Amino acid sequence: MVGLAAGLVLFLRDQDWTPLRSLAQRLDPLQVTLVLGGALLINSVGLLLGYHSWQALFADLGAAVDRWTAARLFFVGFLAKFVPGRFIALPVLLRMGREIDVGAVRLAGVFLLSWAVVALTGMTVGLAAGPAMLGGATGWLLLAVLPLVALFVQPDLLNRGLAGSARLLRRPPPQATASRAGIRRAITSQSLSWLISGHHLWLLAVTAGAPPARSYLVCVAGFAAATVAGLLVMVAPDGLGVREAVLMVGLATVMPVPVAAPVVLTSRLVCALSEVTVGTGGLLLAQYLHRRRHGLRRSPDPALTG
Repeated sequence: MVGLAAGLVLFLRDQDWTPLRSLAQRLDPLQVTLVLGGALLINSVGLLLGYHSWQALFADLGAAVDRWTAARLFFVGFLAKFVPGRFIALPVLLRMGREIDVGAVRLAGVFLLSWAVVALTGMTVGLAAGPAMLGGATGWLLLAVLPLVALFVQPDLLNRGLAGSARLLRRPPPQATASRAGIRRAITSQSLSWLISGHHLWLLAVTAGAPPARSYLVCVAGFAAATVAGLLVMVAPDGLGVREAVLMVGLATVMPVPVAAPVVLTSRLVCALSEVTVGTGGLLLAQYLHRRRHGLRRSPDPALTG
């Protein structure tokens, strides 16, 4: 990751930054504020759809918990990526799971299923950026959509694939298996999450001067591809550096590199702010409603105590 960052710095050092200075003179503070606010809102909606995808899988556990109790689990795991050491939140998640009679293996199974859906849908949506970035006869890339279509038609393939992977790794099979309806809801919600979230990058790029039509798939689909690439590189916290490098390759096809660089960095800032806002706000709301619901259940009947 250090080598990637050093190479990126050396590459940007030799660029002509005149287009960036022209852009800075053209934009006014009100326009910048409105665009940043819109980008934050767009990405926040995408994040909430991602939560809905996870919730669809969690509901298949059969645990007798309300949605706000489930939301506490999700947002604790969601915010854990901002804490140094990705596994520091694991003891907290396990304790919360025990409180609602969800064992460690089943809880890990849900997060594994969710990760698989996130990665598969993200890679599939990201393929749409291929023809726009590479040009020429790249329609064959659309053949890679077939696995997701097959999974939507036969959702049991995901459970079988995870069980097969566990056998190859000589691990016990996942105890959490999602239903057909649950997997289909998760795939639909997560695919919409990718499609909507990518529009924040498109808004930033068009504001910076990118051609709206040519940059559409590069931004919307490219954001999904770059984010999944960052997820696959476990050593990079939240894909830091990896996502930016992939986005730079895509945006360089529709705008000057010196302008693409601040667009990519602004996208990272927008994502971080929206993730912290949605994650913290969702956790606080879920915690409040969880305690309120359980407090009402435990409160004694006035007729019995009077």
